[in-house]
Amino acid sequence: MKKTTPNSADQVAFQTWLCPELTPVIQNRDYDRHADALRRLDQALRDSGIEDFAISAALEGFTGKNSKSSQRQKRAKFAIYALRAEILRHFLGVPSFKDYSKSLSASNLYAWFCGCLQVDGVRWTSKSTLHRAATFYTAEQLRHFNDLLVEVLSHEHYCGELGWSQPEDLSVCLIDSTCLEANIHYPVDWVLLRDVSRTLLKAIERIRKEGIICRMPESPKALARLMNKECIAMTHTARKADSKRQRKAHFRRMKRLLKRIGEHARRHLEALLARSDETQLGPGHVKQIAAGVETQLSLVPEVIKQAHERIIGGRLVKNEAKILSVYEREIDVIVRNKAGAKVEFGNELFLAESAGGLITDYCLYGRGAPSESKKLEESLARQSKRLSFEVLESVVADRGFDSKRSARNLAKNTITSRICPKSPQALEESLRDESFCAAQTRRASTEAKIAIVKNHGDGRAWRAKGFKHRQIAVGWSILACNLSWTIRKMQANAKDPPGAVAEAA
Repeated sequence: MKKTTPNSADQVAFQTWLCPELTPVIQNRDYDRHADALRRLDQALRDSGIEDFAISAALEGFTGKNSKSSQRQKRAKFAIYALRAEILRHFLGVPSFKDYSKSLSASNLYAWFCGCLQVDGVRWTSKSTLHRAATFYTAEQLRHFNDLLVEVLSHEHYCGELGWSQPEDLSVCLIDSTCLEANIHYPVDWVLLRDVSRTLLKAIERIRKEGIICRMPESPKALARLMNKECIAMTHTARKADSKRQRKAHFRRMKRLLKRIGEHARRHLEALLARSDETQLGPGHVKQIAAGVETQLSLVPEVIKQAHERIIGGRLVKNEAKILSVYEREIDVIVRNKAGAKVEFGNELFLAESAGGLITDYCLYGRGAPSESKKLEESLARQSKRLSFEVLESVVADRGFDSKRSARNLAKNTITSRICPKSPQALEESLRDESFCAAQTRRASTEAKIAIVKNHGDGRAWRAKGFKHRQIAVGWSILACNLSWTIRKMQANAKDPPGAVAEAA
């Protein structure tokens, strides 16, 4: 992949002469290190070509009435701001846009890095603008950014621009997969009925607030109170002797109540669509409310059927047909059998890193993720498009990736397999190989890399809603993680080698 350079008319250079001087901080070593890291991050974004690539991606297909030079420059400027602001947010580990907005507004150093520090003040720091910046690029564009950075760091010529002559060695690939947990409560069948009813009642309240009122014997708050009472009573049935009979009775009442709430929501939605001109809502707001109500109404028969099968019929529901959340439909049941996490609910995340710790490939899978051997095959195909297979010499992984299919695929591409075998006899034989033992010892650090990637998204459960936004969040996290790795590499190469001071004296 070659570094792209936008047209001269689209280049956006930071006008440092129009920025006020940063406030000097006296005798604070921690601040000096932090400021030095941001300056090196600024250099890495410029010299690696990621900024130029970001401008090209932002202006791709930007034609028509918005193709004027002033509009293109404005979009190009926001493209750089979105890139820097979101990388800084992951770099700082701030998950909340509200908290990040306050930090960015209060710090001249952060505002300088993002390019929003001007003579008349700090701009573009509201939480809505920061949220728009976080979703400005698609998941595919973020993958291109990461691929570009990996190629720059593995190319001898480009590495010289960043301050070191030795490129990153990509001959060894360490792979692993993990569960990226969704921000949901534990999926219980009857709780889904409460979630659907709560969302529909909130939509009804929003519609009635605009003066569109249909007849309801009870208010939305009263209906929500009834549903909560049934949920509380359902949780207490486990302590009673006839718990099964009482669970069925409470479920039947919850089912009737949900159907009644669904009919109220349907009539309010029809009234909103017919009389939307009488409200102060814009077409976009009306469309958003209608989409939310229609989605939840379509789930009413599904959640009732699933809970009926489990509670009334006492029958199991297959994982592929199970609804785990009414808000996150692309999450899956992942059985890991680990201490403290026998079963997790989320998406499988695949990571591949070099021996030095640079993440070279990743993929977030939706519902129905493939087997580990299939993930390895897909990863090799993705890496072959960016780099030649001659670069990759060996693959290191845990026993979950061991299969005949993986062995055939690696042998076909003349890649040495250092995957931990499942067979005890094969494992005993492999342990006699010192290179295999060293590779497996190094593989333990991949777990730490996974933890670092997860912590960029606020730890165990990420706040990103929807599979599309979770893909974008993963792309940002990987890019920020690789850039942090680049900064540490630049700082290490900037230090004088041992004995240099003595020789100079």
